[in-house]
Amino acid sequence: MNIEDTHSRSPWRTVLLVLVIAFADILLSIVAIGLGMEDGTVPAPETAGLEWARFALAPLLAPLGAVALIWRHRFPKSVAAAAVVLGAISFSGFAFFIALFLLAKRRLDWWVAGVIVLWVGSEALVGMEPLGWDVALTGVVILAAIAAWGAYRGQRARLRQNQIVSLKERADRVAAEHLAQVEGAQLAERHRIAREMHDTLAHRMSLVAVQAAALQVAAPDAETASSARLIRETAHAALGELRDVLGVLHEDGTTRTAEWTPVKNVETGRTDAGGQNRTAPSGIAQIPGLLAEWREAGVSVEYAPNPELAAVLPDTVSRAAFRVVQEGITNVARHAPETQAAVSLVLHREESENTELLISVSNGPGAQSEPALGAGLGLIGLAERIQLLGGSLDYGPTTSGFRLMARIPVQRQQIHHDDQEDAPA
Repeated sequence: MNIEDTHSRSPWRTVLLVLVIAFADILLSIVAIGLGMEDGTVPAPETAGLEWARFALAPLLAPLGAVALIWRHRFPKSVAAAAVVLGAISFSGFAFFIALFLLAKRRLDWWVAGVIVLWVGSEALVGMEPLGWDVALTGVVILAAIAAWGAYRGQRARLRQNQIVSLKERADRVAAEHLAQVEGAQLAERHRIAREMHDTLAHRMSLVAVQAAALQVAAPDAETASSARLIRETAHAALGELRDVLGVLHEDGTTRTAEWTPVKNVETGRTDAGGQNRTAPSGIAQIPGLLAEWREAGVSVEYAPNPELAAVLPDTVSRAAFRVVQEGITNVARHAPETQAAVSLVLHREESENTELLISVSNGPGAQSEPALGAGLGLIGLAERIQLLGGSLDYGPTTSGFRLMARIPVQRQQIHHDDQEDAPA
């Protein structure tokens, strides 16, 4: 059984452990040799000759087992085996006891029994005196007790670690459930606001459409009738856009039909259900139609369409470009309707990885007027939308009037891919 060591592995803790165990093993080796010399197990240096070199080197080899404990976490089996041999040769054993304890704590399997058997063999071969059965049995019992204690501590550590993991998972699950509840409450509130906005604005715009239709029927001249028709169609288009934008917030994911009064079309004689089949403009292909409506409303605007742009631009960029032109012309009509406006869309190719779509809406100087309620919010929302696409929006007065400029990055590889598809075979 393997477990990851969960205790702190501070280098100072390891240094302190190695120094203490090394000192204890050196002391134990010297004491063992001294006791052996007293009872005659270890021969005297003057009579043993070169044979006594083994006993002289034993205290020098004793700290090597403690040094091996540096790698006790990474190589527990190898460290335990090395500590057995070094302990038997140097007549010490504290490093071996620590290594056996850590091995059993980490994994209680046949390796623990193998290390104990290796200790019996090492003591029998290179021990200070012949190993008797009583000494061997006593040693095995002591080592088994050390291994059992290590296994018990390891099991407790594993249980504690499992409890910590379980508590952490439970806390994460509770936090996720709380977050889901908060998001659900926020979503429900958005749904409620969407329904309120949809119903209220749809009702108001329906009134505008009905009144414009009535004015169109009773118009005293053709110019008034044309203006009333434009107001009615614009109100219907606004209702369609409102339904498309707010419909995504409904619980069932479908678009609700706005409840407004059907209007009779004076030109066809049929009932127009408030423009239910209209869809909100969604790209630069609809910019000419948008500008045509503003021209009918009296705004003079220049624009040269580029049919190739609609084929190469991604849908998100095309929609954003339409919104830039829509907001720009709306501001022109609000603040400087008597001036000449100009709209341009240019795909600026550079040497860099990305290409930029430049959208410009400019106009001449307008008359000074008090700012309308909510003025500037449209530009703020538009800037946020452009920033989400990685672009930028700049606007402000110029020497000749006012200018709105948007830069939207376009992936060059997307344009090249589309160009290759459009190229003749």
